[in-house]
Amino acid sequence: MASNQQAEPRIEIGSVMRDTETGRIGIVHRSPEGPVRLHALSSDTHWEPDPDALRPLTQTETLSARVAVANYWSRNRV
Repeated sequence: MASNQQAEPRIEIGSVMRDTETGRIGIVHRSPEGPVRLHALSSDTHWEPDPDALRPLTQTETLSARVAVANYWSRNRV
């Protein structure tokens, strides 16, 4: 019998994910204590999201986010 439940997204270190509670995008890291941490693409900011609120980005979304960050830094160089 087929199940209608979707598989939980895998949270892998180095993957790019969206925190659906905040809308922020980050790269998955783990803190020394073990909880999931996200590192913002555009700064040195880290935060600990609720793992149930994480959604993996599609390849298109990941590329778009990385291009936006590159464009930001190229325009705002001091």
